[in-house]
Parts: sequence; C-alpha cells; structure tokens
Amino acid sequence: MMIGTLGPGGAERQLVVTARGLRDGRKPNIRVACVDLSSPVSRFFLPELESQDIEASVIGTEVDGNLDPRLRCVVDTLPFELRDDVTLYAKTLAAQQPEIAHLWLDEVNIKGGIAAVLTGVPRIIISQRSLPPINFVFHQPYMRESYRWLARQPGVKMINNSAAGARAYEAWLGLTRNSIGVVRNGYAFDESELAGYKADCIKLRQRVGIEPGALVVGTVMRFTEEKCPILWLEIAALIRRDLPEVRFLIVGDGPLRAAMEARAAAEDLAGAVFFAGHLKESMAAIASMDLMLLTSRAEGLPNVLVEAQFLGVPVVTTPAGGAPEAVNHGKSGWVLQGWDAASSACQIVRLLRDGHWLEAAAKDGPEFAFKRFGVQRAIDETLAVYG
Repeated sequence: MMIGTLGPGGAERQLVVTARGLRDGRKPNIRVACVDLSSPVSRFFLPELESQDIEASVIGTEVDGNLDPRLRCVVDTLPFELRDDVTLYAKTLAAQQPEIAHLWLDEVNIKGGIAAVLTGVPRIIISQRSLPPINFVFHQPYMRESYRWLARQPGVKMINNSAAGARAYEAWLGLTRNSIGVVRNGYAFDESELAGYKADCIKLRQRVGIEPGALVVGTVMRFTEEKCPILWLEIAALIRRDLPEVRFLIVGDGPLRAAMEARAAAEDLAGAVFFAGHLKESMAAIASMDLMLLTSRAEGLPNVLVEAQFLGVPVVTTPAGGAPEAVNHGKSGWVLQGWDAASSACQIVRLLRDGHWLEAAAKDGPEFAFKRFGVQRAIDETLAVYG
C-alpha cells in the first residue's frame, strides 16, 4: 500500500483500518510505503501499524542503486514533473515486487500507478477517496490524461469510497458508467471501545475549556478551502443568535486557521468557539458534541460523519459529494439543501430545540453505522477487488 503520509486524515485512517483488517484475516506480507514520514503529524497513525507489526517506509529511500536502465529510458519520456517521483516509486516497487499495489489519493495513484505498470505489478488498485482533483487546489494538468492512460492498462482497477465520487470521476475521465467500483469505508469499533470514548468526553470538554452542561455543536476538519470553515463559523454565529448558550468545538488545523480565529474573535462569536487542534482523542471529542456539523463543498465519504453516528451523535451536513450516502437523513442526521448560512442555521436550531428528535437520532445512528459501514464488509469487498 502506498500513500502520501500517515497523517490525521480520512484516507490515511482507512489505509490503516484496511491493513489491520487484512492482517487480522491472516493475509501475509502487508507493507506500507509513504512519500513523507518526517514529522510527528505525518506519523500520526504509524503507531497503529506498528502495533500490528506492519512495516512502513518512505518511498524510494530504502532502495540503493539506480533504476534499471530499461525502465530509466521509459521514465525519461514522461512529463518532466512526473519523472523524479515515478523513479522513486519504481525503485520501491522493483525492490518489493508485490503481487498487488494498492494506491491511495490522486497524486500517489498516478505516480505510483505509472510506476507499478512499468515495473510489472500484476494487480494495481487505484483508490480514489473523494471527488475528482479538478475540485481542489492540488489539481495538476497531467492528472486527467494520466488517469485515462491508467484506466486502459491491464491489471488496473479503480475504486472510490462513494457512489457520488465514482460517478464524478467517470464523467471527468470520460469512462463508462460503473467502470469505477465502490468500496465504502469500514470501521472497526466495538461497543466497549465506543463506551470508552463517551466516558472520556467530560474530561475533554474540561480540557478545552467548555463549561459542564453546555450544548455543543462541533466538527472535525482540515482548515482548508473545500471544507468551507468560514461558512461553518457564519452558521455558528447565526445559531448563537437564537441559542446564546451553545458552544462550538472545532477539532483540526490547517492553513486557514488564522482566518478562522479572527472570525471567531468577532463580537457575535467571542468566547463561544473552542479550537482543540489535532487530537489523538478525536473520537472522544466527537462524543463530547451534542451535534456535529460539516459544511464542505466537496467530499468523498466523510469519516467524521460515520464516526459520529457510531457514537450516537446526530450529524448535519451539506450535500457535498458522498456525504448524503453517509447519513440516514431525517433519522440519524440531516442533509442540508445547500450552502446558505441562514437556512442552514434555521434548520440546525430547529433540530437542537427538538429533544425527541435528538434522542431518536442518537439511537438510530449506531444501528445505521454498524449496518452500512462495518469493517468486515469493507475488507470482504476489498479482497474481491484484489481478486
């Protein structure tokens, strides 16, 4: 398996869940290679792999010597921006000689996919985790034609973690409908583990400074443009206008943090917003929320929505990508009609004032999550893709 980092993201978490699930099923010789493991954040999930004796290395660095001259000639025909990185991937794959290369996220999918084809890996899994990269700032001009080339190669199978994401990639790449498979995320929670997270939530509230008994609306997200964090705060301000007692808990970090902190310091939100940063105990943070709100404009299948429902926390989300697939609308949560702050805040206020609905949603969430997002279902579907 190859991915950019083992940082605190949804794709990284699913790689770890998949690797551990395969190891628990006694599948041998699972290895993970990453582009970068140099910082504590990039190694966020590394201890979970190490606890299962799954080796993780940095792509290209564990291999001495030069690339095979025949491969070198082919790599040199690639666009300039791909050559060096494809060389590193090819060195690792040539040294490991895997039967399956399972790649995660667009840049790794493309560079690792090209290298896997060139080094003769028999089965190559291209795992797309969201909407096409054209929706994000990291999009590069080479991505579309690289994906189209990979789709034509024997042994390549593309999958996505939501039907919305799969159909969007097919449209972007000009592929036939259902040519990209769907393997929804899997989660390996048991009742005792979830109970532990719930028990820790009071301490977590105290640690971040939220007073006991406060009504908390929260989120877990990267502070990046596609997550619409300023919209999240605008909705929070409108909620507070009607429900002054509500507190807002934000878990995560990113390049828009300064802008978010400035907005949270404005008079209509001052003292009501609590930034927790990156937390190892993100599940305990979710358990401490009375309602989770996600405001993204682009999503694959958001892990945090599913995790909240496992914990019995009602969720509200914009209709971004595969987010509606992660919610039992009207029962365990609510899918908003769009991205309008005023109408979104009105709906959330109605839900927060409806104690009967909140109680029913807390009961429906775990049942829905276990049924649709159980880990064994995800592992079985992954093994079917592996063949």
